[in-house]
Amino acid sequence: MTVPVSPVFAPTTSQTIGAVPAASTQNATLLGKDDFLKLLIAQLQNQDPLNPLSNDQFITQSAQFSTVEALQNIQKSLNTMSTNSGSSAVAAGTALLGRSVVATSAGFNYAGATVSLPFTLGSGLDGGLVEISDTSGQILTRLPLGTRNAGAQTFDLQPGATGLRSGTYRYRIVAPDAQGQLTALPAVTGVVTGVSLSNGTPVLSLGSRTVDLADVTGVGNTTN
Repeated sequence: MTVPVSPVFAPTTSQTIGAVPAASTQNATLLGKDDFLKLLIAQLQNQDPLNPLSNDQFITQSAQFSTVEALQNIQKSLNTMSTNSGSSAVAAGTALLGRSVVATSAGFNYAGATVSLPFTLGSGLDGGLVEISDTSGQILTRLPLGTRNAGAQTFDLQPGATGLRSGTYRYRIVAPDAQGQLTALPAVTGVVTGVSLSNGTPVLSLGSRTVDLADVTGVGNTTN
C-alpha cells in the first residue's frame, strides 16, 4: 500500500528581490541595498528544499543588489558634489564683499509705494526701457526711459503705473540693438553688502536689491 507523503515545506512562490507585495503598494518606497540584502537572505532561508533558487535566479538577484548599491553610491557622490559646488559658489561670492559690481538685472521688493530703481549708463541712451519681470522671469511690463544721459541715475516706479501687487520683482534696462532686438544693458551697479544661496544659486545683496552672481558682467575695486 502506498502511503502519500506530504512535503515538510510547502512550495513558495518565486520572488524577485525588490518586488513589493500588492497589499503594501500604497506605502511602497524604493528599497535600499540593506533591504535587498535582507530579502535575499530571507528568500534563501525560506526557499523550498525541493525547488531551490536556481543559479541563474541567484546571479540575477545578486546583480540587482549590486546595481542598487552602485546607484546609491552615485547618488551620494552627486549630493556631495552639489554641496561642494554650492559652498564654492558662496565662497566666490564672498570674495566680492565690499566691491562694486555691474550686472544686467537686479531684484527688488515692491510694497505699493514709489520705488527708485538705480542704474548707470556708459553712454547716452534714447529709446531705452525699464523691463519689469516676476521671479520666474516672465516679463510683466516695459516702461519708457525717455532720453537719458550717461552716468548714474534712477527710475522711479510709481504706484498704480504698472498694476503690480506687493511682492518681489526684477528689473533691467533694455534697448534695441542694431537689428532692432531688445538687449539687456550692463547697467545695474552697486556695492556688494552680502552673499546668500538661493536654490543653489549665489545671490549678491546690493543694499535693498539682489543680483544673481551669473548676471554679473564686471567687478570694480574694493570700496573703503
